[in-house]
Amino acid sequence: MKKTLLLAGVACAFAFNANAMEIKPYVGLDYNYSSLGIAKNTANWNVEDDYHNASIVAGAKLHKNFGLEAFYQRSLNESRSVQETTKVTSRLSGYGIDALGYLPLGCDQKVELIGGLGLGEYELKERAFIGTNKEEGLGYRMNVGAQYNINDKLAVRGMFRHVIVEHGDLDRINEYSAGIRYSF
Repeated sequence: MKKTLLLAGVACAFAFNANAMEIKPYVGLDYNYSSLGIAKNTANWNVEDDYHNASIVAGAKLHKNFGLEAFYQRSLNESRSVQETTKVTSRLSGYGIDALGYLPLGCDQKVELIGGLGLGEYELKERAFIGTNKEEGLGYRMNVGAQYNINDKLAVRGMFRHVIVEHGDLDRINEYSAGIRYSF
């Protein structure tokens, strides 16, 4: 009886290792639309509320249901006229890491629902004729989205992120993104 249980345990261990997914690294590129929430009690910011930016990502799927992803994003310079003669230029940038959970759907598992939590360091920079104003803060990221796996190497993804930013006048960021991932 003991030998049978031991043999069954070893067989299960080998079956688990045979079915275990290997680590799958990937890189990606995203287009992001970011909408900022600036603290209502501040009058020193004359920046644009909405930014179009791009982000590069590098990540790894460590299991079919779990992965880690690092990102760097930067917006284009956005301009806004404050007075007739004053033009303010601003930009948003950030970097950080997300832990993502994947829920494959269907028999072929080409569609995956994605949810995740992460941390990011954000910087909002404003340049005007009178000088530069800069706001930096740690952001807590909450992600939800979906991914379609075209084949084993290529996938497209859509995500919504809500970022709560600590420190200063930048309160929150709501971000919509669409991107592509290439797995190695």
